Amino acid sequence: MKNKLLLAMVIAYLFGCTSFADDKGASTRQDTQASVASLSLHSTPILLGSSLLVDKSHTSDGSDRAQNGKPLFAGVMGAQAVTYKGYQYVIYYTAKDRGGYGDLFAEVVVARRKVTGHDWQHATLPVYRLTSDDAHNRQAIEISKGDGAIHISFDHHNLDRINYARTASGVADHPETLDWNDEVFTFQRNLGFPNDAVERVTYPKFYSLESGNVLMYFREGGAAKGEMQLALYDAKKSAWQFIRNISSSEGVYIQNVNGNKEPSTRGPYLAGGGPKFDANGRMHISWVFRERPVNCNPGKINGSDCNHGIYYTYSDDEGLTWYNNAGNLVADTRKGEVLSVETPGLEAVHVPTTLRPSNVSHNSVIDTKTGDYHLLLSHNISPDGPARVHHYVRDTSGNWQKRVSGFTASNVTLTFLGDRLFAFAGRESAEIYYSDRTDNFTKWHEVEMPSIDSKSSKIEGGYITWDLSLLNEGRASVIWQHAPASIGKPSPIYVYDFEIGKIDTGE
Repeated sequence: MKNKLLLAMVIAYLFGCTSFADDKGASTRQDTQASVASLSLHSTPILLGSSLLVDKSHTSDGSDRAQNGKPLFAGVMGAQAVTYKGYQYVIYYTAKDRGGYGDLFAEVVVARRKVTGHDWQHATLPVYRLTSDDAHNRQAIEISKGDGAIHISFDHHNLDRINYARTASGVADHPETLDWNDEVFTFQRNLGFPNDAVERVTYPKFYSLESGNVLMYFREGGAAKGEMQLALYDAKKSAWQFIRNISSSEGVYIQNVNGNKEPSTRGPYLAGGGPKFDANGRMHISWVFRERPVNCNPGKINGSDCNHGIYYTYSDDEGLTWYNNAGNLVADTRKGEVLSVETPGLEAVHVPTTLRPSNVSHNSVIDTKTGDYHLLLSHNISPDGPARVHHYVRDTSGNWQKRVSGFTASNVTLTFLGDRLFAFAGRESAEIYYSDRTDNFTKWHEVEMPSIDSKSSKIEGGYITWDLSLLNEGRASVIWQHAPASIGKPSPIYVYDFEIGKIDTGE
């Protein structure tokens, strides 16, 4: 299997900050690509409609990881969506009310509908029962455009296997010809690899590639001793080709408390949205490390107080070799080399633990016109200052700039449409921010969201995700699982469709 890695994969880590500028001096080079469609925003997005996806969806009571009787990771499980060829697909969990006599469990469901429609069809995954109570066990869904298969993953937080299922090829290409029922998805443990292929799986997520293939990223191991893993699905063969480790959790990091060098372990938190590919096929990734032990700062005990750095790398051959920010080769996976905290130039921007960089509130995107790499990362302005979303930009020469955005948000998804950079915030509230090329993306503006009912309520509370598959048509969907009436109680999931604005192709 290892000898057939030529299709190989995609993520990596590497850098070395060639230069760094504060607040001013972002790239001013001329656009080198043809004009890209832009979005003319409505002053307020137009609510096109809403529908009830399910009236009762599982909410974790946190009992799986309770410590001293105190629940941990309690909360709503949410849902994830993707839209393709006129149909939207949403993966979610049912309420934990199946079974009986104390043997209660939830099930995995993928619902679909025609775009703009409200007639949901539901396919329940056979043979799988969700019994865990851990709000980190969220879902993932993606489509391999090369063969039209739908891929799903679910129920992981340091699990000893990959829970995965897929449809047959062509299902997403010809949705109107298929009966949507409980036979659509087939469960496949560990992507079809041996049972010992993985040990502790957390946060698996799919990424659709321009080649038509699909990349899966996940962390193997915990927050304090985790390693980045990649798997590649070859759409031409309709099969997963390999699982590859690309990082190490070992190494020496200079602790901020006393400056001493001590061997330690750590886990990576990849920027949301995962690997990003530019127009030349170069793959870019970035992440923060969480250091172990968790007493990095005096008087602090939360794990987030040990997050540090912006780590960055790129690959030009789908993950076979990795280069740092300065363009130096730092890891050749064909020789068994991996990336670590000691890899030269891996830390592109130094963000110390004292600034408490977030492991969830960061995302990246490639500027479709210039090729610049944009990253949002939430961290404190100063050790005793407030947290803000910081906007980092790496130009194609390897120069980094930093600006303070002026807003706070969680689970931000970044995307470009022409000369406008959008930040869609989810998790606890649905918000939209944007900045423009005309002022070098230095100012961020908030888009006023519309009322969603006669009580003028906003979309906030519970767990919220966006489906931006149709953003190039000026539309987006919000998938919202409401907060439960009390801890562990099921709650409904609604889907809201918005017209964000009108698309101008410049033609």
